[in-house]
Amino acid sequence: MTRPQRLRFSFRFLALLGLMAAPLFAVSADKGFGIEIAPFVGYRMGSGIDIVTAGAESRGRLRFDDGESLGVVMNVDLKQPGKQAELYFARQDTTAYTSDAFLEPDIRAIDVVIYQLQFGGLYFPGGKSTGGFASGVAGVTHLEPRNSDYRTHHRASIALGAGYKFALTEHLLVRLDLRGIYTALDSGGSVFCSGGCTARFESSGFFQAEAGAGLVVRF
Repeated sequence: MTRPQRLRFSFRFLALLGLMAAPLFAVSADKGFGIEIAPFVGYRMGSGIDIVTAGAESRGRLRFDDGESLGVVMNVDLKQPGKQAELYFARQDTTAYTSDAFLEPDIRAIDVVIYQLQFGGLYFPGGKSTGGFASGVAGVTHLEPRNSDYRTHHRASIALGAGYKFALTEHLLVRLDLRGIYTALDSGGSVFCSGGCTARFESSGFFQAEAGAGLVVRF
């Protein structure tokens, strides 16, 4: 993608986030349920992806650098005590690299932006909106190489996690998360390739672990 295309995509992604969140906010406002918005910063570590060249002549491993992630989580109280709907959006700027030049001749690494947009829920065993919780969301992962010569990918993904919320004031909380994110891949599909690349995914997916902390504003 060119820079204008990336900006348009980011705008569409955020617009979709807003469209998904709007019904939650509308229902919560109508029913008097609480709404929470939590910007967060995290750190991600991930597994590699098996790749193979056409004809299976060469096999290798594509890895993403560990690094910082940024995002926002939105929650809305549900009718049942201790349950919340959750909308999760995150971004990680990283580098995908291989030990051999699988991507193209003499190219072993490319910068990639990973986006996740997922929807699901939060459950507090104690029936409250603070304390320990379990989370589960599902949606889409968007893999976007910064070099516009390479292809982008949209893949289904799921995230499961656990964490803790504790209140500072009535409307301000701290949220700590530990989540595992699995992104499915089509085994046999092409990797980040331009016209001269013959590599393809051999893995069915890849896993990332994310530890995050955020400041929650509750309405």
